[in-house]
Amino acid sequence: MKLDLIFTGVGGQGVVVLSDIFCEAALLEGFDVAKAEIHGMAQRGGSISAHVRIGDKVLSPLIETGKSDIIVGFEILETARALPMLKAKGTVLVNTKYIPPNSITQGNAKPVKPEALISLIKEKALHVHEIDGIGIAQKLGNLLVVNTVLLGAVSALPENPLKQDSFKQAIASRLKEKYINLNLQAFELGRESVLLS
Repeated sequence: MKLDLIFTGVGGQGVVVLSDIFCEAALLEGFDVAKAEIHGMAQRGGSISAHVRIGDKVLSPLIETGKSDIIVGFEILETARALPMLKAKGTVLVNTKYIPPNSITQGNAKPVKPEALISLIKEKALHVHEIDGIGIAQKLGNLLVVNTVLLGAVSALPENPLKQDSFKQAIASRLKEKYINLNLQAFELGRESVLLS
């Protein structure tokens, strides 16, 4: 058994935290885990991605181009940029938030319509799950739980071998006690967004 995932977004969205929690859940179930992070200019709102590989035995943390089973995108543009990493019949889980890059906001490049990026994602992936992470987080009254919403969505994918309890245990061990219940609610709503779609 093996599963390769790319978590991608921009700095400050919680990509690293989410990938850490996923890895911890896998370790709790006895999987071999390897992880690598690519930060770029993440501290200035630039791209960040994490390669996560779990299986019976994992030899390298980096996923080869065209070999990722799942891409988890924290926003639309970074998800589209990660598409070359996806295998032929892969799955994409994308938060429907669009963050235009600085080149567009400063007028140095033509804007790209989010709808066009979603179409591109749908052309490449076999399965695409669009998650309104911001909307779900707003219902809970805290935009900082978008990443936990996405974790819940990942947990509901048929490719995912990990149990809900392992994710919940990993969330509880990683976060401050006062935030655990809120994040567990976000996790459940993220799961529902996939299961009910």
